[in-house]
Amino acid sequence: MLQIFLLGSGMLYLYNKKITDISLDSLKTFADLTSFPICVCGGWAVYFTINEFFKEQKNRDYIGSQDIDIGFYLAPMMTKTELESTSLFKMLNILETNGFKPEGFRYKKDISYAQLDIKNEKQKNKAFVLYVDILVNSYPPSLYDIYPNCFFEVPLIEQIYTNNKYQMKISSISNNLFIPTREIITAMKIQSLPSRGNSNHKKIKDLCDLYSLLWFSKKSVHENIDAVLNFVDVNSIKRLKDSINKYIILASEGYLGEPKGSLNTVLNDLYKYVFG
Repeated sequence: MLQIFLLGSGMLYLYNKKITDISLDSLKTFADLTSFPICVCGGWAVYFTINEFFKEQKNRDYIGSQDIDIGFYLAPMMTKTELESTSLFKMLNILETNGFKPEGFRYKKDISYAQLDIKNEKQKNKAFVLYVDILVNSYPPSLYDIYPNCFFEVPLIEQIYTNNKYQMKISSISNNLFIPTREIITAMKIQSLPSRGNSNHKKIKDLCDLYSLLWFSKKSVHENIDAVLNFVDVNSIKRLKDSINKYIILASEGYLGEPKGSLNTVLNDLYKYVFG
């Protein structure tokens, strides 16, 4: 369900800031509890990448994230013993110790709206669900023997872990956190948007992120497009184009505070670059 919030200025806001603050605080807590580096993906990776440039132009912070996405590298033929000693399983233990429960490919924790001090009569006895999505680059066969659920499989994570040039530290938050470089995050967004099915809410957030990664940058849109095309193929761009409609574009422009037609201009640049 798509929720709309208003800033004091009347600007549309995609998420309630109290919820995104809880999400960010939880991410910081995870970092404090680990002795190993954590690869932050998804919405928070986008936020840390573009917020400085976005804020310069908009005089407000970029959209935060309700969920936390964390990526892990697994070698293809790891044994059970090797898997159990990985950062992935250490992270799962931290999550469970801190009240998160597994649900399919993700972990979740209920946080009451009363705890968030959200004064909404309809929500006062309800809870917000904080999700932590676990991403892996591959599935070693032995993983199924020791863990009953599945995770998101994102092959691009291998590039991040095997080549340091695709990593960016976010030491302002924690020395244990890093994010993929802009071109990798952009490629992930291009691949994720078509997988959202009928979830317009998720598609709008993905499109906001994709546009912002290409536009709010020291580099030109064409330079950013050129870099990301090293990591996605023509079919990925075709699926992206087929998954975007006018409603999603207009809604995204509204949340970003961008003039009408802005997103189409950047998307058409991407399509022309690929399809000619």
